[in-house]
Amino acid sequence: MFEHQLIVADRATDFEAEVYALEQTLQPLAAAPVPPRNPGFQFPRRVWLAMFACYAIFFLAIAAATGGSGHARFAIIISVLYAAVYFGVARIGARQAGPEDISPLDQGKMLDTFTGLMDKRAVYGQVLIVPLAVALFGMAILVITLSIGIGS
Repeated sequence: MFEHQLIVADRATDFEAEVYALEQTLQPLAAAPVPPRNPGFQFPRRVWLAMFACYAIFFLAIAAATGGSGHARFAIIISVLYAAVYFGVARIGARQAGPEDISPLDQGKMLDTFTGLMDKRAVYGQVLIVPLAVALFGMAILVITLSIGIGS
């Protein structure tokens, strides 16, 4: 049923040419550059602290607005854990590259981004606009629930 068949080429093969062609095919086009330093996120520590403070304000305001509801507390705790995992995994991944360089913003320079140079005010505005909006949203929910007496 299974017969062993031998295939013989009609002409002789030039082994050196075949090996050379194979070696050229297997060679990488270019070696990946090894970064000599870790530029990191290049944000000052104050940006991260402000971001975490905004999220803490949001969670505390929502916790205060919901009163003593057990179901709401459970959902808030789960949300806090999700936020901790989100920022914690990013932190662990960022630390794998070693210590980060000092932020250009801390050195009085501008931050070089994909779209061009940005000063400190522009960086803070773009990075903190969403956390500030989230914190203000939480505060607004707290004010609304206190003003209509839901949390009492």
